[in-house]
Amino acid sequence: MWLNGSRVAFAIDPETGAIRLLRPLDRDPPHGRAQWRLRVTASDGELEAHTDVRVNLKDVNDNAPYFPSPTTLATVSEDTPKGTVVAHMEATDHDDPLEGNNARLVYSLEKNVIDESSGSPIFAIDSQRGLITTALCCLDREKTQRYAVQVVATDGGGLKGTGTVVVDVQDVNDVPPRFSRPEWTLDVSESLTSKTDQVLATLTVVDQDVTNDFAFRVVPGSGRGWQMFRLEGRRRGSPGGDLVALIPLDYENPSHRRGFRFKVQVTDMGKSGWDDKYHVDGAWVNLRLVDDNDNSPTFASRHARLTLPEDTPIGTLLTTFSAKDLDGGGHSRVRYSIAEESDPRRQFGVDEGGAVRLVGGLDRETAAAHIVMVWAVDQGTPPRTATATLTVDVTDVNDNPPFLAEPRDVEVTENSEPQVVARVKLGDPDDWRQGHGPPFTIALDPRAPPHVINSAKVTLDKRGDDGRGVGVVWTTTALDREERRALLVPLVVADAGWPSLSATVTLTVHVADLNDNPMSPAAKTVTVHTLQRQGAAVPLGRVYVKDPDDWDADSKTYAWRRPQSGFFLDATTGRLTMAAATPDGRYELSLKVNDASQGQYGVRANVTVDVTTLSPDDVTHATPLTLLADPYGLVRDRQGGRSLLRLIEETVSAWVEERGGVGVRALWVEEAPDEEETVPRHTSPTNSRARVWLVTPGITNLDHVLLYRRRELSQILGVEVESIGVGVCEEGEGCEGGCWRQAVLTDDFTVLDASTSAVVGPRVQVLSGCGCLTNTLDNATPALSTTPSLNATCTPYTCLNGGRCLSTSTGTRCICPHGTWGSRCKVLMRHFDGGGGGGSSGGGWAWVPPIPPCAEVHISLEVLTESWEATLLYSGANGGATPQGPISDQLLLQLRQGRPHLLLDLGGGPVTLALNASYSLADNTWHRIDLIWKDELVEMIVDLCSGGSTETPPTPPPLSAHNETVPPTLPDAHTCRGAARLPRSARILNTAGVLEVGGVAHPSVALTPPADAPHLHGCVRNLRVNGQLVDLGEGVLSRASSPGCPSADCLTAGIHCGLHARCEGSPGSLRCECEPGWAGPGCDAATTPTTFLSNSYIKLALSFTPLAYTTSITLRFRTWRRRGELVVLSSQHGRDSWSVQLVGGRLCAVLHLHTQPQSSLCLTRISLSDGRWHHLQATRYGSATFLSVDEGDGDLYNASVVLEGSQLLRMDGQGGVRVGGLPEYITRTKLKVHNDFRESCIDDLRISGRSVPLPPGDNNTAWGQASTFKGVETGCDAPSACTNVSCKAPLSCIDTWRSYHCGCGEGRVLSGSRTACEDEDECAWQPCLSGGTCFNTQPGYVCGCPAGFSGQHCHLPAVGGETSLKLSLPALVAILVWCTFLLLLVCAFLLHQHHRRAALRKSLADVKGGTVDCKGQGSPPPNHTPNLLELQLLKPPKANGQPAWAKNPNIADVDVLQVDATSETSSMEEQQRRPRLATTPSPDMEKDTKIGAAVKAVKQKVGGSTKGGTGTTPTADDLRNYAYEGEGSSPGSLSSCLESCSGSAKFLGGFREVAHMLES
Repeated sequence: MWLNGSRVAFAIDPETGAIRLLRPLDRDPPHGRAQWRLRVTASDGELEAHTDVRVNLKDVNDNAPYFPSPTTLATVSEDTPKGTVVAHMEATDHDDPLEGNNARLVYSLEKNVIDESSGSPIFAIDSQRGLITTALCCLDREKTQRYAVQVVATDGGGLKGTGTVVVDVQDVNDVPPRFSRPEWTLDVSESLTSKTDQVLATLTVVDQDVTNDFAFRVVPGSGRGWQMFRLEGRRRGSPGGDLVALIPLDYENPSHRRGFRFKVQVTDMGKSGWDDKYHVDGAWVNLRLVDDNDNSPTFASRHARLTLPEDTPIGTLLTTFSAKDLDGGGHSRVRYSIAEESDPRRQFGVDEGGAVRLVGGLDRETAAAHIVMVWAVDQGTPPRTATATLTVDVTDVNDNPPFLAEPRDVEVTENSEPQVVARVKLGDPDDWRQGHGPPFTIALDPRAPPHVINSAKVTLDKRGDDGRGVGVVWTTTALDREERRALLVPLVVADAGWPSLSATVTLTVHVADLNDNPMSPAAKTVTVHTLQRQGAAVPLGRVYVKDPDDWDADSKTYAWRRPQSGFFLDATTGRLTMAAATPDGRYELSLKVNDASQGQYGVRANVTVDVTTLSPDDVTHATPLTLLADPYGLVRDRQGGRSLLRLIEETVSAWVEERGGVGVRALWVEEAPDEEETVPRHTSPTNSRARVWLVTPGITNLDHVLLYRRRELSQILGVEVESIGVGVCEEGEGCEGGCWRQAVLTDDFTVLDASTSAVVGPRVQVLSGCGCLTNTLDNATPALSTTPSLNATCTPYTCLNGGRCLSTSTGTRCICPHGTWGSRCKVLMRHFDGGGGGGSSGGGWAWVPPIPPCAEVHISLEVLTESWEATLLYSGANGGATPQGPISDQLLLQLRQGRPHLLLDLGGGPVTLALNASYSLADNTWHRIDLIWKDELVEMIVDLCSGGSTETPPTPPPLSAHNETVPPTLPDAHTCRGAARLPRSARILNTAGVLEVGGVAHPSVALTPPADAPHLHGCVRNLRVNGQLVDLGEGVLSRASSPGCPSADCLTAGIHCGLHARCEGSPGSLRCECEPGWAGPGCDAATTPTTFLSNSYIKLALSFTPLAYTTSITLRFRTWRRRGELVVLSSQHGRDSWSVQLVGGRLCAVLHLHTQPQSSLCLTRISLSDGRWHHLQATRYGSATFLSVDEGDGDLYNASVVLEGSQLLRMDGQGGVRVGGLPEYITRTKLKVHNDFRESCIDDLRISGRSVPLPPGDNNTAWGQASTFKGVETGCDAPSACTNVSCKAPLSCIDTWRSYHCGCGEGRVLSGSRTACEDEDECAWQPCLSGGTCFNTQPGYVCGCPAGFSGQHCHLPAVGGETSLKLSLPALVAILVWCTFLLLLVCAFLLHQHHRRAALRKSLADVKGGTVDCKGQGSPPPNHTPNLLELQLLKPPKANGQPAWAKNPNIADVDVLQVDATSETSSMEEQQRRPRLATTPSPDMEKDTKIGAAVKAVKQKVGGSTKGGTGTTPTADDLRNYAYEGEGSSPGSLSSCLESCSGSAKFLGGFREVAHMLES
């Protein structure tokens, strides 16, 4: 049977010929067929017969109709009448049209569009033909531009097919154009009109039509200046007309300066449409030219040349350069200055009128000519400059006497015959051509001492030195070195000038030693300061014996009388050294000295060595003090028996002890290099300079103390104190960013050997360099630079303001007192009492470290005051300094009339900035002031231009009736921000002294010129210099000021913020804000974090609208990832955005405001991808951005204060908040989240200070709701990282959230043998503050707080005057361990008494209800009254150096137990009282539950608290925790003993109450 090549569908029975169907058949297109032709063959084996069988298929309605295209596009004009055909929809049905109604189609509209005004459908369809027509007249494109309707085709069997028709409404120009404003007021810079095709402004037009043909024109004759402008249509962008000037406009032209007013028109009908008034609109243009700084000042004369003698008096008027500036209508002021590079010695000055005067003496010998460039600088931005040149030729005056050229020093052997010792030549820097030089005259000074006159003579050789004259110096007698080591010969020298100049110079004749005196025994004391490190031997100087001869060292040999371990002797030189690891103490060394030339042997020499070991931290915090004194003279004892070095130590120690320090621990001396000497001294031996290094542990600002009392110290010592500290750095050529000067600790030692005494100390080298150091403001930052360490050990400098340092396995951390901040316990707020008056030194002030000499400096502070006149900051000369010449560098920030006023001088002349703010800062509200200088520009900003205090939480703008926000307004930048141009080459503030806050200590000396400096009465907080917060705490040198700010303190105002909240606000509006991770009315509920899995994100809708000018993002996060988006805030369509993201492990805040490029602010010096909880805060004020993490100090803070360009971000409150990444649908069902924050956690998200939800744990808050989220989970749990991890014994795997390490665990350390883990006694760190008592637990520790204090470390003040004992639950558990042991002894004693008394045993059976003894055995109570037994509570071992309970008289010496066999009252009362205290117990924990209830009751009574507050305990690395310590076991044993002993004992002295308190 043939099937025409198709797949087999039929079969025939070969025997019967029956045809069968093998599969279903399809008759419908495209693959079906309506008829089958089968050819059947019959055969008998020899012959065949054929026949054709045709199989006709009958149609079944099995095909639904369909449209050829699922979407059909159609267009219709908006003015189309009703019934206009829009589209013809034709569907196809493959069923047989001749078979019933299988292929008969009926069309209908399933989803029609309804007109809102009438409620009628907009389109209709012919059910038979599928023609879609308009059902209403005249569509409006301006209302709806596109419609979509769904067409359904239905066949006779009910099968349906659908298609969509998209109808685009074609525009008809039926709406007239309208200018956006009826009147335009334009301020146009004159520079914009320099090019005739430059667009001055765009006058925007509103027209909803799209088929417009706009034409613009300036109405002829409409007003002043109409003929100078043209209005032309924009080629791209939104519709509008570009206003163009036809000719250049010039502000200096009086007619142009008046401004212009004219009328413009627009039509949307093309240039021929001006007659159709309906399509024409007009607007007035008021254009005012703004003066541009397009003209440089011009000098009347640009050159001048003068010839002056070098003795021209200072103040002489040299010439006058007058300049004019055409800008500003010819009234612009011109400021004159002298280019610093043309006048390096500042010998010339110019006043405001251009008069150049001599302000410094001329010296032809230094410079024979001067080319001085005088600048005329206008007031434009940027300023324009003109230059005039003054050339001064200097003529010589005989003003220099001759000087000693050579030789200056000669040598003669003692006891030698008279001889010529020198032929002295002279020099003279004056001009010899004018006779101001040779021939010279030389003679012995007749005023010379008698021994010089008797020992020397001088003759003049007039022919010597080519006729210039030579002085011949003779000795007239033998000299003795033991009598005098040097002979100072004064010579009177004179030149040949008129009048002749003479001077006295000194020739030094050194007397060479001969070994002509015997030696005698002597003793020597060596004071040694070593370091805690291994290294080379420490030098101690040379063995000393008394010998008038001092050049005979080579003839002496040295040996030990009694060798001393750890000390070494060079037998040839006599130099002693000491092993580096020698312990502290005093060592007596006995030696002998031999001198064969004198026949002396075994002369005794004793050396006493005092060794003091210093830590590197002590040395790196040492303070240098430079004196104009002989360093050897400082060490030698004076006639009074006390050396100057000891006097320095005693004096400074007394000053340090006044400030709570321990005095001077060490000091050593070295010869100070004469770094500033550039001209040789000719008149006398070089004046020596000594540098003394002082170590005062724990005092980080000793330099401030010495600087303040510098004059007093000089008077006490009788020696001038030249400098304190390492001095001022000098900005050299090519230095970028600033300069620095630091002392660097070297590996060797300095030895100052003064015969009978010597001082040895670490050698410190003072270095200078280029660049800006970022850590110079940290009080604990050393003056010296050492190799960076991991800060693994505590030092006296680690924690500030009474903080207690703890050494942990991950480094050090500080236990900080109440009122301090950050990891180092800084105090960020200080109060000033004011007083003193302007110019007086009696008011309040505080000294903090100086501003670093950097080319870019950003200082910010917040001030709270009601003083209209006050000094806020000062840096410059101070009363302790003795300036060498004029001090020019200074900064003075004041309030004048309640407005900020700045004076800044970087060495190029003072610049002042005054802001006429629209409001006073003296309103008892916190206000912020920012000072920034860089790139020769200084800027001052008040409140970041927010229009008010930045401390006040922003209020969302009100919503209108149509749910549209009120348009935001920008603050007036002129009243909140000011800038001034700095003189050229003035780049750094180089004062090196101190930064004075709140007042000037010595205003009459410091201020140049003297100025009124009233002291601040108020508070300063958050003083930050280049990102570092300045400590304002107890260690600050101050007067009439104190840490904190009582008027802004919540406790003072009667507001208690609790453990997890901080005080915010200004007086009158103080409030408590929850710390990160805490929420609720009392901030006692821990927030719930959210875990972000792979491909996860959250979208939030806000119920408020954040301010467009300022927005903040705060949250907590935890991650190991190095990249991912955390939060993005954006406007509609994402045009503007403000986001926080991780980039390469660095946290960045990214701001994008349209019309300006995207800006990023990152914390580049620290990685936060460490698996720990971090708290971040990202804040913006306009385009100024701030980013801080955790404490927000140093590397954890960054800021960019650039208020330029766009400033507003109008957030999309309904969909503009995204957390965790950017979702994108790749297909209809496949979602891809870009830059997701996978395997990370976010907690406590706040937008502009308001808490928003984080699903799935929290989907709604009062300020927002979650609209969409995917791939997030509640909590921040993670699979154990220790699975299948094994550690080498005795260490175990410690899970650290998605990571692990091998260690001993919390509160445990390796033993000394490193074979086992043992409990660490954390009480050795003394972690309890305020006199609290430490109890070591396993793991961790707990603190017992005295009356008036609470908190985990007794760091919080008690509220409401409570005086009861403050012990946390873990602390009481620790005490309970003691009491349990005590009560076991009591019970054992009672059991012993019980067995000894046979009479008691007989009465046991009569007693109802036996008791249980402390071992759990039955023990009925006796029925007699034994003797009373009193016990005292045992005192545990001392902690922190005092008895553990010595601070609490309520516990110590309490009578705790009285045996009373007949009393059952207490037992019954106890049994009746316990159920009242207990909650519903579990079946197996009834007793523990009762104990827990009792604990809770007592805790409420005494104010105790469990760790972490109520709720679940956070994880160990949670930032909300203070520490992991203090978690103990349940105190069940004491309750057991209380129950077991209640029947046989009566508790006295309130023991039962104490015991229940101890349970808590």
